[in-house]
Amino acid sequence: MVPPLGRVFAAAVVTGLATSLGALPFLFVRALPRRIYDGILGLGAGLMLSAATLGLLSEALAAVGHPGAPGRAGRLAQVVFGFVLGVVVAALMDRFIPHRHAGDHHSHLGHEPGHDHHDRHEHTEERRRSYAVIGAMSIHRVPEGLAIGAGFAVSGSAQLGWLLALVVAVQNTCEGIVMAAPLRQSGVSPWRGLAVVTMVGLCTPIAALAGFELADAATRAMPLLLAFAGGILIYVTSNEIIPESHSHGHEGTASAGIVAGFLVTMLLEVWLH
Repeated sequence: MVPPLGRVFAAAVVTGLATSLGALPFLFVRALPRRIYDGILGLGAGLMLSAATLGLLSEALAAVGHPGAPGRAGRLAQVVFGFVLGVVVAALMDRFIPHRHAGDHHSHLGHEPGHDHHDRHEHTEERRRSYAVIGAMSIHRVPEGLAIGAGFAVSGSAQLGWLLALVVAVQNTCEGIVMAAPLRQSGVSPWRGLAVVTMVGLCTPIAALAGFELADAATRAMPLLLAFAGGILIYVTSNEIIPESHSHGHEGTASAGIVAGFLVTMLLEVWLH
C-alpha cells in the first residue's frame, strides 16, 4: 500500500534534516584528521552506490519482467534510456556547475605542514570555493529526493522508499560533515555553517514530493525514473566522491568506508523486508 503524501513528505524532511547532524560537531571543532575525512567520504560513496544498484536499478529491472513477457523489450529500453539520461544529466552538471575535483585544491579540512601561510585573498578564495561545493551538493539532493518519492510510489514495494530514506539519511549525515568542514576551515561561523547545511538538506523533501507525484501520475514511467536517479548517483559517486577520497594517501581507509556503506545498505534491506 502506497503511503499518503504527507507521510512521504515527513520521511523526506527527516532524511533531509539528517544533513544537519553531520554539521553539529563543527559547532565545537574546526577540523578533522584527513584519514577520518576520507573514511567518511568512502562510507558515503558506498551508501550511494549500494542505494543505486541494490535499490533503484534492481527495482527498475524487476519491472522489466521475465523473458517472453509482453512489452519486455520496451520496458528494458525505458530503463536503459533512463539510466543513460541520468548519467548525461550528471555529466552536464559536472561540466557547467563550478566545483572542485580531487587534486584541484590543497584539502577540505586543512593544509599540509608548510602551507598554512594564507593571505587574505587566499582565505576569501577558499571560502568562495567552499560555497561552490555546497551549491553542487544542493543539486545532488534532487535525485536523492526523487528516488525517495519514487521508491514510496512503487506499488506494493513501500520498503524501497523506507530503504532509500534510511540510506540517504545516513549518507546525508556524512555529507553534512563534508559540507560543514570546509566552511569552518574557511572561517565561516559555526551557526551560519549549520544554517547553510540545513538549507541544503531541505532540498530533499521538495524533490521527494515531485518524485512521488510524478510516479503516481505516470506509473508506466517508473522504471525510467528509478534508472534515471540511479544513473545520477552512480556518476556522481564515481566521478567525484571516490576520486576525492582516494587522492590523499588513505585509499585503504576510503575503500573500507565503501565496503561498510554496502554492508549497511544490505543489512537495512534485509531488516526492512
